Amino acid sequence: MNGLRVMCLSNMYPGPDAPDYGAFIARMCGELERQGADVERVVISTRSSGPLRTPAKYAGLTLRAIRAARRTDVIWAHYLFPTGLIAATAGGITRTPWVITAHGGDVANLAREPVRRLSSPGVRGAAAVICVSEWLAGRMREEGLPPRRPRIASMGVDDHRFTVRSRDAARARLGLAPGVPVVLAVGGLTERKNPGGLLRAFARMRAADHPDALLAFVGDGPLATAIDAQATGLGIAGHVIRTGVLADAGVAEWMTASDVVAQVSLVEPLGVAALEALASGRPVVGTAIGGLREVVPDGVAGAIVDPHDDAAIAGALARMVDAPPPPEACRDAALRHSLARESSTVLAVLRSAAGGPA
Repeated sequence: MNGLRVMCLSNMYPGPDAPDYGAFIARMCGELERQGADVERVVISTRSSGPLRTPAKYAGLTLRAIRAARRTDVIWAHYLFPTGLIAATAGGITRTPWVITAHGGDVANLAREPVRRLSSPGVRGAAAVICVSEWLAGRMREEGLPPRRPRIASMGVDDHRFTVRSRDAARARLGLAPGVPVVLAVGGLTERKNPGGLLRAFARMRAADHPDALLAFVGDGPLATAIDAQATGLGIAGHVIRTGVLADAGVAEWMTASDVVAQVSLVEPLGVAALEALASGRPVVGTAIGGLREVVPDGVAGAIVDPHDDAAIAGALARMVDAPPPPEACRDAALRHSLARESSTVLAVLRSAAGGPA
């Protein structure tokens, strides 16, 4: 390629043992290449950590970034810290401009003074900071590290992989009954994702008027065992499915098979899974805390709810099952944030940072 030379610098990237690890970054790298950029990936593709492994892998990432920066036009770093600091180090040594994308957890960590101090060089020296939502840009300002030139671009949704297909055919492949309501949650089983609240809400919905409904969790995490125990305690274990981590094709299959996708996190900076659901023609019941309302039109393609209100979540799930919005309305909402469109915005920011025409 003879296009803009971009170094993608990330401490999260899919690997053989973790196909979901930063998959949204991999997808956008591929789309940037399709739009003419020459992307070199300087990444960490394993979740391995520990008192010896973590410092070693970040030292290695820094050295690789410095070497790669000498043959690149612009560094595109993901997360304010530690990757933003590494970008500032490599960019400072090689006089290469850098752009940082803030995703959410990195901004939440700014509440800790040491992290805010270490994030500052990357943010203040960046040619631009891209935030995945307006809400997230506001959070950076509130935490005392405002981006000088904030740009808004989500990581986009692959509207070719996630598209409207036959629900019955997907259910047949997954072994699900055609007429049973299916609620789907995609993401890590962590406190922030609020799987316990979703379980309680689902139990309410099922007890009210959907006794045959199923709840499927696609993903894994530290609360997996607790979720199993909670489902047993609520008497709904036979109606809860946990698939573990799935690659994109498996996620897309479950999206297609579902009636409604729930993303009722305690906070959600944006929510790629919500975009994937909408692109699949499925409505979203999403959290009111964070940037999800920027991509899920309340009452048009889903419902925005208080994630602390189990009754509100249960009611919204039931409404989406009983009277879903048209799949076309859901997909139209997603296409405003397609991978191609968001990548085009990112590429323009990177070109401008490198000194070329946006």
